[in-house]
Amino acid sequence: MQTRRQMLAFAAASLLTTRARAQQKLLPLRNSGLDHISITVPDAVKASTFYGRIFDPQVFHERTGVQRFYVRLGSAYIAFGPQANATPYIDHIAAGVIDLQEDKFGDPSVKAEFTAAGMVAPPGAITLVPDPDNLRTQLVNATHGLFDTLMPGGRVTTDPAALIPIGLDHIMISVTDVEKSAAHYRKLLGPEASTERNPQRVWFKLADTRIGLEAAPAGQKPSFSHYGVKVAGFNKSQATARLEKLGIKVEPGAEKDTLRFRDLYNLSVEVIGG
Repeated sequence: MQTRRQMLAFAAASLLTTRARAQQKLLPLRNSGLDHISITVPDAVKASTFYGRIFDPQVFHERTGVQRFYVRLGSAYIAFGPQANATPYIDHIAAGVIDLQEDKFGDPSVKAEFTAAGMVAPPGAITLVPDPDNLRTQLVNATHGLFDTLMPGGRVTTDPAALIPIGLDHIMISVTDVEKSAAHYRKLLGPEASTERNPQRVWFKLADTRIGLEAAPAGQKPSFSHYGVKVAGFNKSQATARLEKLGIKVEPGAEKDTLRFRDLYNLSVEVIGG
């Protein structure tokens, strides 16, 4: 049985822990890596069927409301939001944040921290943070997985997936001004990693995933230009054959032992060994 002294000591320690957490700054984020990407498409069922055959035939969708569909990428996933007659594009990306309390985004102290950093604070409790080109990063709790608003939507094929995804590897963002965007992501994620093999790109490491920045080609709007998926047991020739069997044209990847393909909406996807 605890003595009064022990109980008081425990209470004091708990109070100090609570105060420390309250004073802990959110920025730069203590993150667990890229969590998901969200793609706006004219037909979410058609899109999830395409990606399900490649990465995971068991798809998911919302229980009620707008019928967003989801395809798992190992520890990550792709969300497909339907919008009639939309030109398909990656609407936002998401990063897992350790010990994130999403309801705290309504607190003045959190908004003040974003404002002091020269960033736009997420409105209300919605955790979408825009960069200088208004390309958005959603912040989600690192442990959330697929949200509990989802339900299985059945298998899109009885065949196994063509590839075995581990998770997202990277997101490449084409921006108007690389240094201006880099300043934003430094505040959000901390210092950039090395420029690696391409000095025209700036990389930020998020656990075992990455966000890359590069200048948007002349005449093109800023965008999430492509994303990379890590796959298990990657063999380039076997992966190429499996994708081509699905009627998918395979292109050379940006680096050795990678490949790319275009989805049914011409969005670029890179495949990398995990």
